[in-house]
Amino acid sequence: MNHTTPTRMATPNPESESDAYFGRRIITENQIELHWHQFYEFDFVDDGHGTHILNGVEKEFSRGTLSILSPYDFHSYNLDLPKGDRLSTYSFHFSESFPDPSVAARLRLISGKQLQLRDEEGYRRLLGEFSLLFEECASDRRDRDEMVRNILSRIVLYACRSSESKSGQGPTGKVFPEIRFIEENFRQQIGVADVARAAGFSEDYFSKLFKKRYGITFQEYLSERRLQWAYRLVLSSDRSIIDIAFDSGFNSHTYFCRCFKQRYGVSPLEARRNAAGRTTPQNRGKAE
Repeated sequence: MNHTTPTRMATPNPESESDAYFGRRIITENQIELHWHQFYEFDFVDDGHGTHILNGVEKEFSRGTLSILSPYDFHSYNLDLPKGDRLSTYSFHFSESFPDPSVAARLRLISGKQLQLRDEEGYRRLLGEFSLLFEECASDRRDRDEMVRNILSRIVLYACRSSESKSGQGPTGKVFPEIRFIEENFRQQIGVADVARAAGFSEDYFSKLFKKRYGITFQEYLSERRLQWAYRLVLSSDRSIIDIAFDSGFNSHTYFCRCFKQRYGVSPLEARRNAAGRTTPQNRGKAE
């Protein structure tokens, strides 16, 4: 397991729509170290083989692998160097505000996933979309932004269909504004009053509405989101547990450890040790 502190990559400039996205071809024989982004990213592999570590879980990548990454996902690539392998990807980065709202809602529901296109027809179809996407990104046509947005929408829909076929159910349901606010601010010291204000409701009404919509209280939801973030960081980095606790929005190290153990059955340090044991070279590929 790669216990390094993740590097956070720079974000596109949201002030200018033409700077809200960019694409780059990555062709390398070197490992790509653990990192995370301030933006969304699609990685579509058109050549190579190795291990993709996504949020602390090792998965094989190969030709036809599509990874959908949000600003809350950590990942790295380890190549099969003894085999002389390399990684070749279409890596497309974009701000959350760039896609149409309905597409952005779908995107949030499939982010953090890795899909594998094993049929040749599906691979060729998606390869064509990414080739066209990168061609548009490199152009200076007047309608470039709309064309890029349109292609991106098709890729998101295709990923949703692929996710649906594997899980038996699709990423359905409306994403309400309070969830977006929580996603953007859960690492800060926010409370129900802040989210209610952002959603345009009184605190009392919002608390009841939240419980009705999601089946749990706002505080339970917020704590779960913070724990999800912390769990990924525990498995993906060598940062101290106390730093992770505060970085995840908890204001008490002791309280964080208690919540973590209640949620995952082990302490943060035990979770890190267990993950390191599962991903030693002889066990590589066995992690679920």
